[in-house]
Amino acid sequence: MKRNAHSKLQLTGGLSLNILTDEDVKKIHRGTLEVLDQTGVFVEDETALDCFESGGARVDRESKMVQIPPHLVEEAIRSAPSSVTLAGRDPKHDLVLEGDRVHFTNFSEGVKVNDPYTGENRPPVKQDLVDSARVIDYLDEVDFCEKALGAH
Repeated sequence: MKRNAHSKLQLTGGLSLNILTDEDVKKIHRGTLEVLDQTGVFVEDETALDCFESGGARVDRESKMVQIPPHLVEEAIRSAPSSVTLAGRDPKHDLVLEGDRVHFTNFSEGVKVNDPYTGENRPPVKQDLVDSARVIDYLDEVDFCEKALGAH
């Protein structure tokens, strides 16, 4: 199982990057609670609207806006698991997401690619997605592969 270093540990070759103070995080959380409660979020799917409504959120079916009271958000946070394991094809590649562990991914979705054979800058095709996944899979430093390109 792949268990990377904690972000707050100072290890040789490790990573520590703490941009926000605890007070900054609390301010962001309070602001987020206010936006979810007062402004809400747009939810287009009827099943999701039903789910929010049955869970206690305020749902405006006409505008498809959902306002989520702070107590519902806090309960969701309290009930979330402290750890999630992303299973690899081989268990030694399982990835544990928890606390302040740091992992690396390609994290992006390119809308253009520079063709390695022609030099042309063009929209990606399915083969580009296949090729990028192979490269990412080969790199030990990349912990998991996200969709790298949006094929047209």
